[in-house]
Amino acid sequence: MRTRYFAFPKEYYLDGKSFGRRNDDYIQVAKELAEKAVRTALDRAGLEPAQVDAILFTTTTGLSTPSVDALLAHSLKLRPDVRRMPFFGLGCAGGAALLGMGADYLRTRPNGVVVVVAVELCSLTLLLDDTSKTNLIGMALFGDGAAAAVLTGAKRDGAGPTVTAAETEYFENSLHLMGWHFSEAGFELVLSPTVPAFILEALPSRVNAFWARHGLRKEDVRHFALHPGGRQVLEAYRRGLGLTDTELAPTREALRNYGNLSSASVLFSLSELLETTRPESGDRGFMTALGPGFAAEMLLLEW
Repeated sequence: MRTRYFAFPKEYYLDGKSFGRRNDDYIQVAKELAEKAVRTALDRAGLEPAQVDAILFTTTTGLSTPSVDALLAHSLKLRPDVRRMPFFGLGCAGGAALLGMGADYLRTRPNGVVVVVAVELCSLTLLLDDTSKTNLIGMALFGDGAAAAVLTGAKRDGAGPTVTAAETEYFENSLHLMGWHFSEAGFELVLSPTVPAFILEALPSRVNAFWARHGLRKEDVRHFALHPGGRQVLEAYRRGLGLTDTELAPTREALRNYGNLSSASVLFSLSELLETTRPESGDRGFMTALGPGFAAEMLLLEW
């Protein structure tokens, strides 16, 4: 990783702030970052906040009731009838999961507008007294950030790809691989070192079956936006799915520039893909992200 972003300067993390204080700071910063991400996404789509019919929000690094999407509904001045769908605990799979849910929501609403927003402040989960390898690796790998995407119904014009299919795949005997243990100190990371090996062994058959259900093979898919879980996870993608360096480049750049942002990461990979490649009409794309459960969210895209 070349760069990462933290919500606060390094001194903030070294004076042993309580879980309650850190969570209060999470709410404030998460709202600010999420609002900025949503406004940017709407501006690029040429839409106003009042045109949003539903907002889907995901996080796994802080707690808020009212949820952050409710705070956004007020600060963005969304319509009083906007549908709100907040999700906690999807972890790294959250951004991809919500894109699929948003696309499903719009299939019966051809004039609809959905905003998906993911925000994670992973740095606020640092436990200073935890010297475990998992805690240290987590701090070396994860960063802070927010991402938003606008989805529109079939009767509205849009410049990006269409989500043509979205599915979830759960894996047996995998609950221990990833998650949080909650204690008086806060969020304690659960992250098995076997995750990359598990992905390499279990994911390819599920992905190939997903493609086959939609009449595709790997050769039919030209573009890939994957969750950049870490260097070993990227290597598992490369070997398991037979990806080239060019196909992995957007995901690798997202990891290099931002680190692992949990639920928001796959949206950063998609942004890198859209900014650095020139998909042609008819091109197919594939998105996947894996998170606690252990589950894979898989989407097909078409330009």
